[in-house]
Amino acid sequence: MTMSERPSVRAAIALVTLLSASLSWGADPPLATAAGPCAECHEAEAKQWAESAHAGAVDAEFLEEWKAEGRKWECLVCHASRYDRKTSTYSSHGITCESCHGFVRANHPAEERMILPVTSEVCQSCHAVTFGEWRVSAHGQKNIRCFDCHRMHRMELRKDDPDQLCGTCHTERLHDFAHATHRIKGLHCMTCHMPVPPGGGPKITGTGVRTHTYGVGGETCSQCHREMVHGGSQLTTLKEEVARLQESDPVELSRRVAELQSEGTETRTRLESTKRVFMWIVPAVFLLGAGSGAALIRLRPRRAGAGGSSSEPGGGP
Repeated sequence: MTMSERPSVRAAIALVTLLSASLSWGADPPLATAAGPCAECHEAEAKQWAESAHAGAVDAEFLEEWKAEGRKWECLVCHASRYDRKTSTYSSHGITCESCHGFVRANHPAEERMILPVTSEVCQSCHAVTFGEWRVSAHGQKNIRCFDCHRMHRMELRKDDPDQLCGTCHTERLHDFAHATHRIKGLHCMTCHMPVPPGGGPKITGTGVRTHTYGVGGETCSQCHREMVHGGSQLTTLKEEVARLQESDPVELSRRVAELQSEGTETRTRLESTKRVFMWIVPAVFLLGAGSGAALIRLRPRRAGAGGSSSEPGGGP
């Protein structure tokens, strides 16, 4: 007889689970987190969970940080299963099956199943910062969910090579010029599109994981191209010129310096000649303009008089 065929065993498991909700985190919890009664029927899923980050949510590092922060209850909302702030009780130490699926029902699995919706909102309560970034990203707009990239119980990526995971949808990006050249230098998709925030990020509601906006801004490029982003391309050009000159032969440098000095002398000579020419041209143009203006003034009245006499009545030869 299987476990699902034994109602008495199922009822006993449910009773133990419900009673465990009265646990209180008065003392330091054990570092080991167990899957609980769910492992009796869901052995494969329990093994996958045991290898996940969820299973290690209560470890020595967390306890040390939790104590340093004054044992805040906010931490237990995610690091304890089904934590109740009003009663300060929880069902299990760490992130277990009940953290996502809820309490085990007394009539499970005979009458009621505990199916979890495959939506990103399931992850929102603990990964609030990451969820917010995802929601405004191109992935969020196209409803590419957390589970599309992460396995459900192991919580690891669906492919061992993150670049290949991105290439599942962005195949052409693995071969275009900009992305291919970065990859030659040992960079990956996540290096630029999912960088680790400086300082590790917030200690709660996100745990400082890689950003999930997937966008690449100037602050990302400046991590490697700081001088180009903030100093401009001229600085890089000058440094390249200096390096080139330092590698040149001294005799060649002397010859080049002489050429530049000669070019500078010729340029100054042409400027002086142009200046002397302008010293004569400007007055000449001024005098020519003044003379032309005076001549026009004298001619205008004569033309007006000739026109007036021809218009008189009865005039003419």
